[in-house]
Amino acid sequence: MKRRNWMILATLVLAMSIVSACGNKSTAPAPVEPPTATGQNPAPTTGEQTPGQPEQKPEETPKPEKKEQTIKVYISDDQLMELKSYDKTFTYTTDKERFDAVLAALQKTDVPNTYALWEQIQFKSHKFDNGTLTIDIHIPEGANLGSGGEQFALNALTQTLFQFEDVKAIDILIDGQATESLMGHVTLEHPIKRP
Repeated sequence: MKRRNWMILATLVLAMSIVSACGNKSTAPAPVEPPTATGQNPAPTTGEQTPGQPEQKPEETPKPEKKEQTIKVYISDDQLMELKSYDKTFTYTTDKERFDAVLAALQKTDVPNTYALWEQIQFKSHKFDNGTLTIDIHIPEGANLGSGGEQFALNALTQTLFQFEDVKAIDILIDGQATESLMGHVTLEHPIKRP
């Protein structure tokens, strides 16, 4: 009987050691590849450097040059009786930055007794392609300027943007749609071409 218990115990210990050995992961380092038949070492993997070779740095892409430009931004007097302008200087590296800055300038003014005609209108997006600047806007309720103010707003936008020689046309969309009028008074061409 004792011998039988010892045999069962020995079998259990042996089975547990086999099971635990199978589940154990090897922590030994990966084998190093021997030199190739030509006597040269294989090419280094990423991050390794072959002795005697200079360190290779990734090519740096040149950063676009910052440009500075001064333009006239058109606004109205505070009574919406005449169009006025002021000089605005801004810097940009891309067309997107350039038009972001100009459209933002059309929405505010620090000049006393003036009104930014695009102040209440939201510029949702813009895209410049082959000389045409497409601007998608949203006009909230209460932002209607009347017929005179609507014409001033279109004139302010076009006179400001056509100062850039590469802008040949401007297409204004309202909530993604090409409409007949900006605010219901003045006909809106699609696109408005440089005079």
